[in-house]
Amino acid sequence: MLNRLVLQGEVVKPPRVSKSPAGIAHLHLVIDHRSQQQEAGMARQCFLRIQVVASGAAAGDVFTDSKGAQDLANQLTVGSVVEVAGFLNRHETSSGVAKLVLHAQQLKKI
Repeated sequence: MLNRLVLQGEVVKPPRVSKSPAGIAHLHLVIDHRSQQQEAGMARQCFLRIQVVASGAAAGDVFTDSKGAQDLANQLTVGSVVEVAGFLNRHETSSGVAKLVLHAQQLKKI
């Protein structure tokens, strides 16, 4: 099954870096996307806010270690515009609320 998304958006919360118990670095950020799309011959205003996670070597085009993750987090400030390519996955909060998260396989500042 195909699960691929490319999205451009603006960073709206300061990026943060965490490490899993296995030592894998994770870069977390939240982006807003705004655009106008055509649907049924009509212009439609689109807006969404989504959490983005890039993880260690799995995000090889993003960074390969925790230093690389921190370096990228330092480059991305609130207001930075990024392009993210990756896949969507469902995450559940500790309170049981489900949300979609974009797992970045490529991330670049534009």
